[in-house]
Amino acid sequence: MSTTTANPSATVTPAATPQPRLRRLTRVAGALYLAIFVIYPLATLARTSLVVPGDAALTADGIRAHETLFRWGLAGEAVVVLIEIALAAVLYTLLRPVSRSVSLAGALARVAEAVVMAAGCLVTSVLTLVAVGDSGALGAFDPAERDALALYFQEANDGIVLVWGFFFALSLLFTGWLVVRSGFLPRVPGYLLALAGAGYLVQSFGTFLAPGLAGTWELVVLVVAIPGELVFALWLLVKGVDQEAWRAAAARARRAQV
Repeated sequence: MSTTTANPSATVTPAATPQPRLRRLTRVAGALYLAIFVIYPLATLARTSLVVPGDAALTADGIRAHETLFRWGLAGEAVVVLIEIALAAVLYTLLRPVSRSVSLAGALARVAEAVVMAAGCLVTSVLTLVAVGDSGALGAFDPAERDALALYFQEANDGIVLVWGFFFALSLLFTGWLVVRSGFLPRVPGYLLALAGAGYLVQSFGTFLAPGLAGTWELVVLVVAIPGELVFALWLLVKGVDQEAWRAAAARARRAQV
């Protein structure tokens, strides 16, 4: 008698997740994703609008004249780094019932993307501000050399974007697979996410291997990557997950662990 009464509670109670909490979690995920869609392009535009390719003097003069705008771009990219880490945790929680290991891998890949973005892209912007400044150790260099350093750091930033693109692509491939297999989310957004991941891989590898076609690789991302992410974000925000199917998947996952 004791074993027959214990089993239902062991399988049902742990899997029971309050509906408001699950719905809130999906809305948070969708809101974070959409925040990245809004903040990242604006932050990148604020920074890159001051960069004149091939002209170090104009680039440095533009950053000095509009330093506040440049700093706002730097702050926006820093916010994106923080959002990416938070989103990794939320998506891991939502998709963990499908596969704990794959969900963890996807979260780690997204965190790695954020770390590379912070350690590379943000650092190059900070170093750019140091280069265009009049104080500090670089005061020993003449103005033309400091201007060249500022442009060099911004050009390095463009390459680092492609590096964190590898990790971002991997996270999208994992997330797409999890969505397709989930049963509590429609498969179409999952396929679109996987296609988006492939698009970012094509852009990063393509630009490294054939830099002359960089414009083509960017077009690939615009066509195949961004729509998939946007559909997924809007679905999470508006529709959410099938809560009964999610709880059933969570219950199966717990039984499998036991």
